[in-house]
Amino acid sequence: MSKSRLLNVTIERFKSFKTETAIKLAPLTIFLGRNNSGKSSLIQSILLLKQTLADPRVEIPLQLEGVVSAFNLREITSDWPKESKNKPVQGPSFGVHWESQIELEAIVKKTRHPDLDNLVRWTGFEQLKTIFEGKPHQMLETKLEFDTSEQNGVISIDEIRLISPKLSKDPLFLVRFFKKKWRCYWKIENASKIAVELEHFLPYLKLNQRSAGIRHRQRTWFHAYLLLFEQPIEALKQLLSDFQYLSSTRLHQPSLYRASNIAPKEIGISGEFAAQLLHRRQNDIIHYLPALKVMAKTAIIPKKMRAQTLIEAVNAVLSDLSVEMKLSVEEIKEVGFRLFFGNASFSHVGQGLSYLLPLIELGLLADPLRFQNFDGDISVNEYQKRCPKVMHIAIEEPEAHLHPKIQSHLAHWMVSLAMSNRQLLVETHSDHLVRRLRGLLARARTGSELEKWLLENVLILEIEQNKEGHSSIKTNQLTMNEKSSQWPKNFMDEASNEDTAIYYLKLNKKMEETSLNAQLSFIKGKK
Repeated sequence: MSKSRLLNVTIERFKSFKTETAIKLAPLTIFLGRNNSGKSSLIQSILLLKQTLADPRVEIPLQLEGVVSAFNLREITSDWPKESKNKPVQGPSFGVHWESQIELEAIVKKTRHPDLDNLVRWTGFEQLKTIFEGKPHQMLETKLEFDTSEQNGVISIDEIRLISPKLSKDPLFLVRFFKKKWRCYWKIENASKIAVELEHFLPYLKLNQRSAGIRHRQRTWFHAYLLLFEQPIEALKQLLSDFQYLSSTRLHQPSLYRASNIAPKEIGISGEFAAQLLHRRQNDIIHYLPALKVMAKTAIIPKKMRAQTLIEAVNAVLSDLSVEMKLSVEEIKEVGFRLFFGNASFSHVGQGLSYLLPLIELGLLADPLRFQNFDGDISVNEYQKRCPKVMHIAIEEPEAHLHPKIQSHLAHWMVSLAMSNRQLLVETHSDHLVRRLRGLLARARTGSELEKWLLENVLILEIEQNKEGHSSIKTNQLTMNEKSSQWPKNFMDEASNEDTAIYYLKLNKKMEETSLNAQLSFIKGKK
């Protein structure tokens, strides 16, 4: 159930994405596009699933109160369809594709050592036998898709599909609501002896043991569910629950903070708990890979994961980002605490620093081994072996209120995070950040570890919206080619176009001045 990671998310009829749209995800995924093109909607599709699973009322298919808020399902449905009293209105469809590690021993115990030949016979998949006879811990890819609708203000799930991409593109299990009861289907056959329970949009299957004997084909189907889907569904639930998001807005920072009795679990979507979390956890150990070391003609990957206290790590990252002032915490007995940057309290420093602190904390606290003190600094490979999972982070406009140099250096920090079991989704308008990513690729030696990593693990998603208000995505890898059609129009070319305009306008002015001076000299010569 460990090592789970999102591979892609699919949405259809969700906000401005009318047609089925796949959002491919990498360790570092950059969302580019104009304002109101649909960038935020991509992240919101994941946040909607996260906030739904956080609701203790498991009968709610989608929770529309939270970070993603709507009065009804139609409000987040493409083209906002009109309500119909006579029939349901088709709502958004969602799909999640992820990979996770299964523990085979637990499955063998539950299935009581199944007849593998019978398993292959009734499922038609020889690969299932290979999985059962394989390694104790194996990585599996899984897809879950579901469709929604609304009638008279009530949200319903119409169908849930469970897919094992390595076996078949078609669903292996279907879950549908029929005659006031959830029913399960293996492919297209009714699996009447397998009961279904839903936790929001997650299906859990149970076998009627008495009516399905040892060699019964529906028992075999159920064994396929246990092998392919039971543990991955639990991994998805944990993955979405752990998903972290930082918006582009920040709250005003007070001069004095009230101490929290218990450390917050997250920094908050606006960084509102960053100070309290730092105060409570400042001396706890965090593991992180320092930002890439970048010189004029080269870039170097740090060799060791550092193990430092949270406050030490925050200051080290600030220094890597070219912020030389140190952050410190001042205790005020029986009252609370204050944060200082250098000699200035947090409320009196520039707004950029108040935006930067939650961003740094988010990256550090996404350490899957946070607060575990072991062995000091270790290699990246050893760290990855010890990590039980990959943490997912979504960041909206990290460049807000930051100096261009810091925006550029954010690229160094984000690459290092993505190299160390953090998967980043970054929505940005920063030309400086994206140019520096391309600059890192240019600095990396041909065939080097850094070049290979950047080419394989950085994706650029260009989001565009047509005249009808419908969004689409173009997925591209990182490139050094500034004039490539991969880049959004009027994004990467703005700075170079302005430089070109300045050059030629300046050249024209010099020519005009030279011509004018020549005319004046000619007139003076005649006199």
